[in-house]
Amino acid sequence: MRRHETAWGLAFVTPIALQVILFCIVPVGIAIYAGFTNWNGLSGRQDFIGLENFATFLTDKYFWIASGNTLVMLVPIPFYLFFGILLAVGVHRGTPGSGVFRILFFLPYISSIVALVVLWKWIFNYQYGLVNQGLALIGIQGPDWLGDPAWIKTTIVLMIAWKLIGITSIYVLAGLNNISETYYEAARIDGASAARQFFQITLPMLTPAIFFLTIIGVIGSLQTFVEVQLFTADGGRDYSAATITYYIWQKAFGSNELGLASATAVFFALVILGVTLIQFRLSRRWVFEGE
Repeated sequence: MRRHETAWGLAFVTPIALQVILFCIVPVGIAIYAGFTNWNGLSGRQDFIGLENFATFLTDKYFWIASGNTLVMLVPIPFYLFFGILLAVGVHRGTPGSGVFRILFFLPYISSIVALVVLWKWIFNYQYGLVNQGLALIGIQGPDWLGDPAWIKTTIVLMIAWKLIGITSIYVLAGLNNISETYYEAARIDGASAARQFFQITLPMLTPAIFFLTIIGVIGSLQTFVEVQLFTADGGRDYSAATITYYIWQKAFGSNELGLASATAVFFALVILGVTLIQFRLSRRWVFEGE
């Protein structure tokens, strides 16, 4: 009987294990090795060059410009968290029209990113875009949102925040549904106001969901690539919108420096790992664990 159960267990585990090995462990191993070589991706030649690739990108000014732009991509996180919580609380309380708002806010997340970028480019077009036309009505000359290096990041940040409000509200709504009504009944008996109930019951109980959203938000923001690729050509004027992942892609497939791209990717993966570990460390101070 035990052999039979073991065989079934192995049958279920083996596909997953093979998937992890083939698509996670092996590619990571290849990337780490390639980071120490001058591999160009076109030939099989891979000469070991030690830490030269790491020294190359760390002294490349475009790498640091991309690093600064990547940090800017973290800006939308508090915005979509705030509005996501606001929307979820409204839907949870059965605010009139909340169902319509839930669909409208969730629609961007399930829509094609290409379609969203096309829409956004139309809205923020310098000559005929809705935003600049609206600003013109009150006598303000709108900037070149898509062409000006100072504004292109703002446009991308706004789109990311708008796109993620809906999915954020869904996660928060799941957290709200898990809060026992007995907490609120006890608070009402003690005469606690609605605001006090929110800040002393709802918000602390939502911290696990907020922490989860922060973790995936930071990792996702640091890996921003598609928006940059679709909004700009070559990372924008003066490399103004390029992120680290765009820099890696450009080195790998633009200039065929796969060794350099691999070294940058390995370094960047370690940075993300470090940031994530710090977040887990700090979470002990503010995430409610039910104790």
